[in-house]
Amino acid sequence: MPNELTLSQEVQTYIEHLDSWDEHDLSPEEREEAVKARKVIEVIVSEIIKSRETLAETALKGIESLVRNDPDLIAHFLDERFTRELIDTVPGCVTRTLQLSRMDASRTPSKVTNAYLREATRTFILGLPQASIALSRAALEQGLKENLGRQLSGKFIKFHELLEEAEKWHLLDKVTKRIARDLAKAADDVLHEKPATLEKAREILEQLRGLLQHIYSAQGHY
Repeated sequence: MPNELTLSQEVQTYIEHLDSWDEHDLSPEEREEAVKARKVIEVIVSEIIKSRETLAETALKGIESLVRNDPDLIAHFLDERFTRELIDTVPGCVTRTLQLSRMDASRTPSKVTNAYLREATRTFILGLPQASIALSRAALEQGLKENLGRQLSGKFIKFHELLEEAEKWHLLDKVTKRIARDLAKAADDVLHEKPATLEKAREILEQLRGLLQHIYSAQGHY
């Protein structure tokens, strides 16, 4: 089994086979034209994605006419781009998943809290450190509100006030309270133009996981 190719490796091998097969029967001139055409397609696809993900310059706005006139063709090109990129990310996703341990607690969080935790974890696994750190803070805040009876209260409460209440009702002690404060600061840094690395995102996620396991195993009350 260890010597067998993983599914992602098999798919990658198949893609490489397709790439070589496409040019197998072409003359040198035809191969050169094929390379040029592929580069043009890459530029078009990159611009379409960029203009959806970020504010883009108007210089290449004319590409939108291609999207309107032949959406099926553009969808085909986008499908190919995303498939190739996602296959390339699989080994990293596997590695980052295995870096994390199983989580257990005596009480189960609500679906809302678990949804925040899941998204914080999944964005880390997918290699999105900023998103993971921001969602880690949101998951911690949600978990604290849930355990303090603040969920859906409609009343705004500052994060440091949540920490004070959590310590008061024995959901956090002085050590875990400090860790929670550090986690929130790391998230604030991300939101104030201080991009983070995946290593930092893993550190923050591990803190979140430990804090939530502590909170949902604590005998505190409000």
